[in-house]
Amino acid sequence: MSVHAEQHNQSLRNLAVLVIVATVVYQAVLCAVHTHVMPMSRALVGVAELMIMLASLPLIFRRMLPHVVVFAALTGAMLCLLVLLRGSVDVKAFRDLLIPVWFYWLGRNVGDPRLADWMLKAVIALLLAFGVFELVAVDRFTDIFDIFSYYVAIGNLQPITDYVRESRLQLSGIRPEDIGRTLLPSLLGQHRVSSLYLEPVSLGNFATVVAAWGLARGRDELGQMLFYLTAAIVLIVLADSRFALISVALLVALRILVHGRANYMVVLMPFAIIALLVYLGLFTQGVYGDNYLGRLVISGRSLVGFDAPTLLGYGTDGWYADEGYAYVLYTFGVVLAIALWVTLWLIPMPDERGNRFRCYVAVYIALILAISGTSLFALKSAGVLWFLFGCMQRDPAPGLATAGAEPQPVHPAPEGPPRGRRRRQSSGGRRERIEPVLGLGGEEAGA
Repeated sequence: MSVHAEQHNQSLRNLAVLVIVATVVYQAVLCAVHTHVMPMSRALVGVAELMIMLASLPLIFRRMLPHVVVFAALTGAMLCLLVLLRGSVDVKAFRDLLIPVWFYWLGRNVGDPRLADWMLKAVIALLLAFGVFELVAVDRFTDIFDIFSYYVAIGNLQPITDYVRESRLQLSGIRPEDIGRTLLPSLLGQHRVSSLYLEPVSLGNFATVVAAWGLARGRDELGQMLFYLTAAIVLIVLADSRFALISVALLVALRILVHGRANYMVVLMPFAIIALLVYLGLFTQGVYGDNYLGRLVISGRSLVGFDAPTLLGYGTDGWYADEGYAYVLYTFGVVLAIALWVTLWLIPMPDERGNRFRCYVAVYIALILAISGTSLFALKSAGVLWFLFGCMQRDPAPGLATAGAEPQPVHPAPEGPPRGRRRRQSSGGRRERIEPVLGLGGEEAGA
């Protein structure tokens, strides 16, 4: 490969890192612009997301992935059918499914976990730096990022006069006194750090993804595993994220107790959670507030109230703020939702590390849908998640692999007579032994 070609390919790899970093920081940049330059709107946020995705086109078009294109076409066709049945267009539904497909495709073409490591560590350092800044100088931080005003402007919050006078953080940026902080309240008070994510919930979600990335590693990479797990814990403490605390604890338990094919048991997890939600919706009485039990009960009552059109995805009346399963079934329908879940598990992973990461990603998906509405589809966390998932394939587009990249695992050969050694008839009538066929004599790489 010529020097010019190598430089071009390195530029593309750097572009991938910049795109993923942009998915993390774009909301903070828009918030700063809103605070100091011009007011923002939901439409401008959408334009910013589109620009970030278009910036990755040189990498997307580096290699066409037929199975991804077919999947995207079939999914889009299903959504178009729901549009016809519903009689209205839900642009957000198309956007919510485009983000995972797009960033998985991007990560698949990059296909280098080492580059993903570098990117993830850079993002962690950036978030920690701004997180500490917010923690020690919150007034100065909100002078730069008027978070509450920004979210009101883009339509995610309603203006609350008393709250605006007290704080310019996002509504969840301060724990109410009757609830209180869970982690280190005497040291950190009621403030929940959000850093460049602007929302402590999103910072907690990112921490869960970081923990999943680290815990997927093999025992021979214990140092890296502990680094990512420690980084996740620090972020969880800063954000006081109860969801991330529970999720990471479960992931650690899975890493210790579950191995090999047992990881595939997680495929049943969302169905078990939906059964629990329906049970709570049917048999739990009383009124519940904004806590985990309250969200689960409300979500269960919504699911119990679904009629056939709503369950199939063409209902016309529904709004589900913190009810992820209800939102998914209402927006995509049960058929497409199950198809999406099955597709996740049908993607072939190259080794045990990839299988573990998929398992932990699936746990994160199943849990977050139980207590949150659309956080799973937020670009600022979903972009990182699906890029990492694509990189875990370790199948870079031609020319994008570098000399320092991880070696690609050798997939086992198919069963059948051609495997192993072969004999052929020589011109003299005797049989000669031929060495193993190229590509069939290697060992499958382990984690």
